[in-house]
Amino acid sequence: MSKPEATLPVTAVIIASNSEATIAECVKALAFCRRIVVGENASRDRTAEAAREAGAEIVAVNWDGYARTKNALIEFVREGWVLCIDADEIVSPELAAAIRTVVEDSGAADGYWVSRRNHFLGREIRHCGWSPDWQLRLFRAGKGRFNERLVHEALQVEGRLERLAGMLDHYSYRNLSDYLQRMNRYTSLAARERVERGKRFSHLRLLFDPGLTFVKMYILKAGWKDGFPGFALCQFSALNSLVKHAKHWEMFRCAKPGKS
Repeated sequence: MSKPEATLPVTAVIIASNSEATIAECVKALAFCRRIVVGENASRDRTAEAAREAGAEIVAVNWDGYARTKNALIEFVREGWVLCIDADEIVSPELAAAIRTVVEDSGAADGYWVSRRNHFLGREIRHCGWSPDWQLRLFRAGKGRFNERLVHEALQVEGRLERLAGMLDHYSYRNLSDYLQRMNRYTSLAARERVERGKRFSHLRLLFDPGLTFVKMYILKAGWKDGFPGFALCQFSALNSLVKHAKHWEMFRCAKPGKS
């Protein structure tokens, strides 16, 4: 017999690829949702099987960038509420209770911000500019879509917005190797987006942004209070800035007439 809370008119949508390590726990934490739809794309592991075994519906999706792929899943939801979750995020019991309360409230807003609790190298990051981290994730069906940026896409919701109690736990990087692999992908997307928007490469930003990123996160945002994980995060974020600007230079140079 299904749980009473599972009758809530909430559809959770998740895009997932090679997410076997986190997808099952992610789906199980969404048991209060009437539907859990996982858009799976060409995984080389047991992502689809693990999600299905945990209680999700699997939809094969063609990868068309983060925003467009998420929007394609959102279009599956015609009524009720939509909860957008990433495969490396877990809804806490407190957040689930808060969602249940607003969905049952006839005077609820059209969309809700959720506070994300970020983890890195086995530790909750409370500083470095990573906390608080409010993300717009819950909205009435038909009211929200992601803007179509190549990276760091943002959900846009029509109507009144409010904040929810409870936390969304985020386990984005399994280890440093995972961080480096993702950094390589995200910096390429960020550099490509800059070129496509016509932004010129800046030698000054290449020279100063990495150092300023570390100073801002480690000193001004008190990243030193997060111990070694905080130090590593600030250093890798500085490296992320350097690689992003270097790739921008590379793409900007190749985009000039006469360059391949």
